Amino acid sequence: MAEPLLVGNCSGFYGDRLGAMREMLEGGPLDVLTGDYLAELTMLILGRDTLKDPSLGYARTFVRQVEQSLGLALERGVRIVSNAGGLNPAGLAERLREVARGLGLDPVIAHLEGDDLRDRADELGFTGALTANAYLGAAGIAEALRAGADVVVTGRVTDASLVVGPAIAHHGW
Repeated sequence: MAEPLLVGNCSGFYGDRLGAMREMLEGGPLDVLTGDYLAELTMLILGRDTLKDPSLGYARTFVRQVEQSLGLALERGVRIVSNAGGLNPAGLAERLREVARGLGLDPVIAHLEGDDLRDRADELGFTGALTANAYLGAAGIAEALRAGADVVVTGRVTDASLVVGPAIAHHGW
């Protein structure tokens, strides 16, 4: 039987406590630290952000948390998994790479796509929708972790996927 997987969570919503990521990393043993930033209202906020600046659309507070905590996470071997990518997981992943370079770190940062249906909104009967997303599952997160990712950022995934993905990777399910 595999060793237990120790999972902590540092966010339940966009705007949760900024210091929570570091507190979790300093609070005891962990294998994975998750963060859930997305809700329907958050998607609206992120959609409005992209109208002002298409390079945004992700939870910007997550960037600050990672900047304050990435070195400690890497030092302790804790992987970070979050849906903070919102409407722009690729943009968030690139921003995190910039932050890591600025810190002199070189983590493997993966992002998942496929949930954003804005390009198909008219076809799906959502003409004029600011956002349109499908919930993805845990498989992509597990695959990214198995491939060696230190940080995985996603857009819309089921809430449980943030924990189930790491469990799949850890237990070989």
